[in-house]
Amino acid sequence: MAEEEEKPIRVIDRRMFTSEGELRPEVEAETASATAPSPAPAVPAPSPAAPPSAPEEAATEEPGAGTDPRSEFASLVRSLATTAYAALGLLPDPATGERHRDPGAARQMIDWLAVLEQKTRKNLSFEESDFLARVLYELRLSFVEVTRPPSP
Repeated sequence: MAEEEEKPIRVIDRRMFTSEGELRPEVEAETASATAPSPAPAVPAPSPAAPPSAPEEAATEEPGAGTDPRSEFASLVRSLATTAYAALGLLPDPATGERHRDPGAARQMIDWLAVLEQKTRKNLSFEESDFLARVLYELRLSFVEVTRPPSP
């Protein structure tokens, strides 16, 4: 019987917050890039030699036909979660750079995500369901940490 080589176990910390309750720099960079507006795609000017496209062809294409529905779901969840983190004061306002706390708005976003989880149960892929569950878990923990009274 041949000995199998043991592969080392690799642990990756994917939590959004440090033990002190601060948002990890990797998450800040990820959320900043996700909320930053992407530049508008350049539309090439039609060349005079090319025939104009037929309007019938353009009408047959559905809007968003090239997008993945799973990425749209993840974008919706990210949008609600980012709004909740901003309402908890964990993300700065993109316009002013200041942090504001509005626990009521954060609770509403968390409740909306919980309703989304309940209404889409058994209709999501494993990845989508897991992503939503992890986001809700992190948000609920953050909400408790931010809203609990300071210890003496």
